[in-house]
Amino acid sequence: MSNYVTGPTTFDQLRWSSQVFRGLSDDATCIAARAPSFREPILSGRADADWPALIGYVNQWGCRIPRHKSEAIAAAVGNAARYLEPMAASSLEFDDLRCSTLDVVERAYDCLTEANGVGPTGASAILTVLNPQLFVSWGEGIRKAYFPQDRPNGATYSQFLTVMRMAALSIVSDARSQHGIEDPAGALSTQLSIDPPFSLAKFVDEYNWVTLEREMVFQPESAVAV
Repeated sequence: MSNYVTGPTTFDQLRWSSQVFRGLSDDATCIAARAPSFREPILSGRADADWPALIGYVNQWGCRIPRHKSEAIAAAVGNAARYLEPMAASSLEFDDLRCSTLDVVERAYDCLTEANGVGPTGASAILTVLNPQLFVSWGEGIRKAYFPQDRPNGATYSQFLTVMRMAALSIVSDARSQHGIEDPAGALSTQLSIDPPFSLAKFVDEYNWVTLEREMVFQPESAVAV
């Protein structure tokens, strides 16, 4: 069962964490990993897919996947791709995450963890590359905060994504009503000079990492207006 951690619910929380995150990490790798030119060969299993670069990206989040696991990961992504294809146009704030969709998320996640060396964090990080508009990653601290008693499998991850969607919808509503902002991710990306813009899922991910992995506390006075 969830420990009733909700994630961010306001635009100011997301604005604060986006600023803090950039003081701790660099955007270059994330921008490169989310580019269609990087994602599409991996999803389709093309010869030009850069599997070592994918492993390098995943390992930045504390994973230790050896480069020689590329072939096994390629096979796992190929198995997951058939489940991900129907959700290619889905994004966290718009996808309704019906039971049938959650089942697909669960299957895709479990396909990835079947690859030797890919654990819960690695599977979620790979998913954020395969569809950066929809998926949110989770590290150990994040998993334990949201689901302290549950196994970190596909079923739990799909429920985590449901909680993340609720957070995203709250942020969108708050940004519109309190700030007159229709696209909170676009507004943050513009302020932070991120081009192409990051998704709302990515900014929610950053909030989780800052507050639950780095255990930093939201400082309202630090949320500078866009």
